[in-house]
Amino acid sequence: MNDRLKGVFIPVVTPFTDQKVDLDKLAYNIQKSNLTSVKGYMPLGSNGEFAHMNDDEQISVFKTVKENMVKDKVLMVGIARQSAYCTIEFGKRIEDMGADFVSVLCPSYFASFMDDSALIRYYTAVADGLSIPVLLYNCPKFASGVTISPEVVRTLSAHPNILGMKDTSSGNIGKYLAVKDENFDVLAGSITNFLDGLKAGASGGVLSMANYLQEPCCSLYELYVHGRLEEADALSDKLIRLSKNATDKYSVAGVKAACDIFGYKGGEVRNPLADCTDEQREMIKAAFIGAGYL
Repeated sequence: MNDRLKGVFIPVVTPFTDQKVDLDKLAYNIQKSNLTSVKGYMPLGSNGEFAHMNDDEQISVFKTVKENMVKDKVLMVGIARQSAYCTIEFGKRIEDMGADFVSVLCPSYFASFMDDSALIRYYTAVADGLSIPVLLYNCPKFASGVTISPEVVRTLSAHPNILGMKDTSSGNIGKYLAVKDENFDVLAGSITNFLDGLKAGASGGVLSMANYLQEPCCSLYELYVHGRLEEADALSDKLIRLSKNATDKYSVAGVKAACDIFGYKGGEVRNPLADCTDEQREMIKAAFIGAGYL
């Protein structure tokens, strides 16, 4: 495993105030998270509402995370665009400013044409066009159902500049781990598949819950690494139940509400998403109180 891909990573939320990117709130969140045990950060992903921002806004978010993170943390950055050409062009801007990895969600506008050969062609072009290491990002619910198959992983994991993937699908992580190249790492993409992924050979996780409950997520990883499996199973079950009861039904808005509850600055979501109502926030808070985290 690549040591830089071991552990828990935060898929960083992007705070908005009056619908504008709030870099001060973002800087606060990173500085506060620096004091936790997380391995690193992934801005400009789904939780970061990357699709709701223009290129200049995305660059400002990236710069703010980079400038405020401590140097021992790992930085992976979402760069996905709908064409290989545009993905490479934006990736080069990130490459010039410096990051550890770029993460690339499947293209999905022409979803019915995104078969294995199309995805292999796309990711190969991106990896060939950049010198910064590439991570595949498999998240069908945010890619119009487009799913990276095990055969695509088998092929792409042998590419010298494709070093891993984040998997947020359901029931596939073991299939990817079974066929991947030995130098290719898989990161679980949610708390629901985190421990099962670790047991199957995943190197870590990029967990939305780590935006606000960093230490419990990191404790789960450490319990597994140190072989304390009964405790890991119990904590995993607790966190999965909590996620389902608290934030899952509200998606990014729920994650941002949870950030506010735990002293971070979630900020608004961007239209057309809707912020949680006061009643929904109270329900989320009650779930955390019931689980003993407040």
